Amino acid sequence: MPRIVDHARRREEIARLAVQVIQQEGSESATVRRIAQAGGFSIGVLTHYFKDKDELVAFAFQWLARQSFADLEAAVAAVPPGLARLRTALEFMVPAAGTRSFIAVWISLWGGAMRNPALARVHRAFYARWRRYLRRFLGEAARRGELAVPRSTPDAIDLLVAGIDGLWIGATFEPLRYSTRRRRWLIGRLLAAVVGPTAGRGGA
Repeated sequence: MPRIVDHARRREEIARLAVQVIQQEGSESATVRRIAQAGGFSIGVLTHYFKDKDELVAFAFQWLARQSFADLEAAVAAVPPGLARLRTALEFMVPAAGTRSFIAVWISLWGGAMRNPALARVHRAFYARWRRYLRRFLGEAARRGELAVPRSTPDAIDLLVAGIDGLWIGATFEPLRYSTRRRRWLIGRLLAAVVGPTAGRGGA
């Protein structure tokens, strides 16, 4: 009797392998041949699921984004709604050095999205979802009277996204400069500057 293959699980397994290769060796090394070698597959197995490297890498980034948002959901579920949840989400996006293993992979995505339309779509989808989370948490905090939301909420969200990206990059390349305490304080200052002074309380 032929073995039944779970194709969705196999695609995710290949995605994990692609992420591991990118993380350890860089995106240029993440060829179909290298990923197949890492997983002990034939090249034919990979080409059965993905027509080329671009499609495989784009799927791998989609998989990684889903995992990241699942982790984010777990983190915010552990705290009350409102400002605490907003701060938790922002802090989640600026992990301590050594606590997140996918930093090199995300940087690779940013670089690839500039020239690869498939990766650019993944990038846009990730940030669209991230903005939806921020909109939700800002709304919760405003309804609870914990912060003042500016008239242009989309602008506030874009400023938060840009600020967190900048802090994330800084903490990645200069971890000694951005201790956990200092990252939390800076995030509090960012919130205070963007959405009102109430958000900055307790940031130091």
